[in-house]
Amino acid sequence: MMSTWLRCATALAGLGAALLIWPATASAVPGADSQAGHRPHPQSKSTAAPERVRAPGTASSARKHRQPALAARPQTQNPGQSPQQRTGEPERRTLVLTAFPAEADAILARTTLDPEPSVVVDGRHFYLGELGGKQVIVAMTGIGMVNATSTTQAAFNHFTPDTGIAIGAVVFVGVAGGSGRTNIGAVAVPARWTSDGGQTWQAVDTGMLAAANSLTVDLGSSDSIVDPVFGCGLLSPILRIDLRREPHIFVGGDGFSDDNNNGTAFPTIPLGGWVFGPQPLAAPDFSPLFTGNFFDAIGPFLTKGLISNITGYLATTIPPVDAVDQETAAAQQVADSYGVPFLGIRGISDGPGDPLRLPDIPFLQFFVYGQLAAGNAATVAEAFLQTWAPDAPA
Repeated sequence: MMSTWLRCATALAGLGAALLIWPATASAVPGADSQAGHRPHPQSKSTAAPERVRAPGTASSARKHRQPALAARPQTQNPGQSPQQRTGEPERRTLVLTAFPAEADAILARTTLDPEPSVVVDGRHFYLGELGGKQVIVAMTGIGMVNATSTTQAAFNHFTPDTGIAIGAVVFVGVAGGSGRTNIGAVAVPARWTSDGGQTWQAVDTGMLAAANSLTVDLGSSDSIVDPVFGCGLLSPILRIDLRREPHIFVGGDGFSDDNNNGTAFPTIPLGGWVFGPQPLAAPDFSPLFTGNFFDAIGPFLTKGLISNITGYLATTIPPVDAVDQETAAAQQVADSYGVPFLGIRGISDGPGDPLRLPDIPFLQFFVYGQLAAGNAATVAEAFLQTWAPDAPA
């Protein structure tokens, strides 16, 4: 019960942080969650020893209409020793990445976590479990290209055959701005991504794309405006939206990732709630005292990234692509450098198809439709993992 109320308090504080901070600092354009203007960023290296954290025994923050995030499988063997490890082969898992808490919560709500799920590497939290019948590592990168690069790199640095777990594929799941054929509530699975405004493109894995193209998934058309954790779930039945239409999946086409943080990491905000918070609200090791990268990132961002963030926001137009975000292409670059298959799945949180015809206020659509988009993206990710055969030829 105490854990539930701590999460509620964090979410309430996050609403205030969102209202005060987002308009001044977010790297987005009206009708999209990202923009051009990103500059090269370094890849971080992980050197600290990992920490395993035992999960608490309750799942009070999981979404009631979905599988509890903390429901663990019966422990039939040493959790640190899989059948693959006993034969000398590492256990291959899919790295499922998200950017901010609401996206991660939607994935965790569908994930059956291991008995001891948490692995902490250089302050980054990774969660081991099963999603769609596949063994996965779930992580929240933080918003922006630099955060996406450093977290993905940290995962590859740590999860190696020496640890008994290797990364066999990477899937980035979250929300995005849409344009053209994608509208609010839809899910885009682009065939290629760009991080330099379209000068170069990187294709996703053809086998993964083919599996996504075979999906038949019923997407949600109605959801709460707020994360169910916010207000302890009391506001979720009241603050709801309905698209009054059936959203669809769009496989193929283009995705666009970039931000304007001038090579700096976008800082997480302590008690930042479902958008800016440093940790998923449904995380098994959730703590309101966790600050993420705030103290490391806030100084460089304020001195080097804030002005370019604002000017880039004012100067950028929406590219004509299916999905516009701030992280996917950065994570893909790391996966490609290791020769690991990659796919991006993005639910559309803002763009055309707004049933409420909201006024053209920056980020308003995102805050209204973000939960719906995150849920639909997670639904497609789960269905994809159920369908995809990792060892199938492309």
